[in-house]
Amino acid sequence: MKLNLGCGDRYVDGWVNVDNETPHRIDQRRDLRKGIPEEWAGQVTHIYAGHLFEHLTPYECERLASGLIVCAHTDGCVFVAVGPDIAVAEQMVKDGTFDFPYHSLDTLRHGAGRWSGDEHMWETTGPAVAKIIRDAGWPVVHAMTINQLEGGWPVADPTQLWQYAVRSWIGPVDPLVNDVVVDPDGTRYQPHPGEYLGKNVSDGFCRRCGRDLRHPLHGGEVL
Repeated sequence: MKLNLGCGDRYVDGWVNVDNETPHRIDQRRDLRKGIPEEWAGQVTHIYAGHLFEHLTPYECERLASGLIVCAHTDGCVFVAVGPDIAVAEQMVKDGTFDFPYHSLDTLRHGAGRWSGDEHMWETTGPAVAKIIRDAGWPVVHAMTINQLEGGWPVADPTQLWQYAVRSWIGPVDPLVNDVVVDPDGTRYQPHPGEYLGKNVSDGFCRRCGRDLRHPLHGGEVL
């Protein structure tokens, strides 16, 4: 199952499109502040939250991110959150690179008010959202710019560079990667280059899977 949470006016075929107050086409009307549907548990390989977190309080964002963990498929789940990075937008205004004809700093801060619930509760940034998702219990969290996010996600307009993207992953297998190895004990995983979890390279742990970089999962290569 692939979830498009807070889909608004962005209905995407092949995804379960979920919203609470949009007047547009959806598959499920849910107020996710009240909890995660039981039928989602263990069924989800992809979660996309496009311009959703700014419509919730930080506390509600962390509760939602924590609740989504139980949805993860046993093979793994990728969770991508996209939204306005107010700090980046402010710098783009100063640099003269902000796209004023279609957006304003005011609408990024407060919402466009297109329908009930289309207002922003806080000024999001990529690092702040990444911290919330990490604190919620997702073990692998990467904050990036929108143009660093891989394809396949229902981003409404990836050309708007004031958007953050936070990509998180839980489980033994990243469903966006096809190279899967099965250990003799039945454990499924994907070989991948090691990435450091900590700020100091001497930490020696992979940012993606949390294992020691000498684990054969990394091809024996210590980066």
